[in-house]
Amino acid sequence: MPAHQPLGESSTRFSALVESMARPHDVRGLSLKSLHMVMAMRLCALFDAAGRDPVPDLAQRYRSIEAACAVHGLVQTVKQVWPEPFMVNRPCCLAMTPDEVTLASLGRAALSAHRAAFTDAITGFVRADRHDALYNATIHAVALIPSP
Repeated sequence: MPAHQPLGESSTRFSALVESMARPHDVRGLSLKSLHMVMAMRLCALFDAAGRDPVPDLAQRYRSIEAACAVHGLVQTVKQVWPEPFMVNRPCCLAMTPDEVTLASLGRAALSAHRAAFTDAITGFVRADRHDALYNATIHAVALIPSP
C-alpha cells in the first residue's frame, strides 16, 4: 500500500476487494482468452495430480505447441510467484475461485496492455519484485492463445 494513501481509503479498498471476492463469479462472463487461461490452470492442476505433462493436451486444444508452452509457462510462473497455492475449481465448474478471478483480471489487463490495471490487481498480494515475471508470462500467453 502506498504511504501517501489515507488509512480510510485503503480500508475501503480492502473491504471492496473482500466483498467482490465473496460474490460468486461465473466463467461464462469471461472473454475467450481469459476463459482459456482459467481452464488451463484447471487442466494443469489435474495433470499435475495425475503426474502427467499438460503440454500435449494444451497443444491439441490450441492447435499450437507455441501457445501451449506459453500457457504452461504462465501456469508455472503463477505457481512460483503466487504467495500461496493457487486454488482452482474443477474444469466442469462454472464458478471461479478468487485466484481464478484474479487471473482473469490479469488476463484482461494484459490483453489491453494496461500495466497499471495489472499491477493494481495484485498490489499487496503478490510481492512487487515478482510483478514483472508475472506480467511478461501473462502477455506472452494472451498473445499466443488463438482468437476465434
